[in-house]
Amino acid sequence: MNNALVLAAVIGLFTCRHVAGSQVHRVRGVPISKTSLYPADRDFQCLDGSLFIPFNRVNDDYCDCADGSDEPATSACSNGSFFCHNPGHRPQYIPSSWVNDGVCDCCDASDEYASGKSCVDNCHELGKEARIEAQRLAELAKEGNKIRLEMMNRGKQIKTEQQSQIVKLRADYEEAERMKKEKEVIKNQVEEREKIALEKYKPAEPERIINDPEEDEISSNEAEDYFNHLDSDSSGTVTVAELQVRQTFDVNRNGEVSLDEAKYFLNNKEEVTLQEFLDSAWANVKPYVMLEEGTFKQLNQEESETGEHDDPERSKEEEEEHEAEGEENAEDAEIESEPPAPQYDEETQILISEADKGRSQFKDAENAVKDLLAELRKLEDQIDRDYGPDQEFAPLDGQCFDYTDIEYVYTFCPFGKATQKSKSGGSEVILGHWHEWVEFKGNRYSAMKFDRGLACWNGPTRSTTVHLSCGTENKILAVSEPSRCEYAMEFATPAVCHVDGIGDSHDEL
Repeated sequence: MNNALVLAAVIGLFTCRHVAGSQVHRVRGVPISKTSLYPADRDFQCLDGSLFIPFNRVNDDYCDCADGSDEPATSACSNGSFFCHNPGHRPQYIPSSWVNDGVCDCCDASDEYASGKSCVDNCHELGKEARIEAQRLAELAKEGNKIRLEMMNRGKQIKTEQQSQIVKLRADYEEAERMKKEKEVIKNQVEEREKIALEKYKPAEPERIINDPEEDEISSNEAEDYFNHLDSDSSGTVTVAELQVRQTFDVNRNGEVSLDEAKYFLNNKEEVTLQEFLDSAWANVKPYVMLEEGTFKQLNQEESETGEHDDPERSKEEEEEHEAEGEENAEDAEIESEPPAPQYDEETQILISEADKGRSQFKDAENAVKDLLAELRKLEDQIDRDYGPDQEFAPLDGQCFDYTDIEYVYTFCPFGKATQKSKSGGSEVILGHWHEWVEFKGNRYSAMKFDRGLACWNGPTRSTTVHLSCGTENKILAVSEPSRCEYAMEFATPAVCHVDGIGDSHDEL
């Protein structure tokens, strides 16, 4: 009796499963997790909720739904998706336009069910290869993670050391400022005594040259127009970067406007306003603009153009003779133009010597303040820099890595710059300066962006994106130029090796 009851219960259980299961149909091209969205006993609702259609119009090779959800297993909808179950390997989605196109895309051959194409189900072989590769990556991540932990500890140690250095530097800076003020007082005192002593030796002041107001206005308008020309982003300021893209300011003519060259024209500033440009920078800029325009000429060029010294009948000997005389006269004029050095009395010479000493000591104190301030700013910038959630990238700061291909040597300095240099020689080309982290697939620290590189000829400034991958050593793996003036590097580092999440994949059967 008991056995009969048990048997009846088992039969009933399977019947219930069969009945329950009969309400759910497997729809080709749809994963099991979404089968409930395709009930065969009622109208189908497009997955975007826009329309209801009879169920027999699902996979009928006619696109009814705007989102393509009614045709997962045909190519009727250009935006549809077909699900490959791929038992034994990773399941995947492919565009439904690839279904029955004569190309085997799913390893289980399910996408070519009606094309007549003979596809091999090789999911188990691919799955085995994928598992071997996953195991290799897991081992790599495990070893790399050990090094990452060491880098993390070193990064935290670096930050602690920097914090201590900043405390000391601030104290040294305050002391240097105090010393500078003290030396400035002494300098002013000895310079005042020097000034009084030199008054009796001062020559008569020449007449002041009065500038023509009309010429001043023309010059001011010219400077303002050129300022607006340089201000390419209309920000109201001219920056070092805006000068670096103009060959006008390539002083040494090496094909690149260096940072120092650009800052020279802006009086060692990063950027200047219009007023600052008019007051100081224009005097540096104007000669190079005139050279570029061909309006800045040597004196002998102007004389030659006016014809004042042209004499077609003059012999070569006469020319050489006049040139020699001219050189002698120029030397004589130079000697005559130098005023005789004044003869100071002993007391005045002592005061001049004291003033020179005061100026020298003040200059040394001023330089000490500048050096300490620069070092302090550099440390503060480093300590505020994002070196990763656990400071794991900090040890990379200050290091550089090279990669050589057939034509170039590339150098990548994390948090510094990226460069390119031809193996046949020539100057270094800057591909970008450190800018920011770039997030990919939810990982904030998966790539590094470098911009403000050397401008391409008739193109944008160069930039580089460095994609990071797990590796047991810091190494550039590859360099490419996907778009003009936009470079890409692949860089392996233990800093991105994590053991969590390895092998998180499964097969949906």
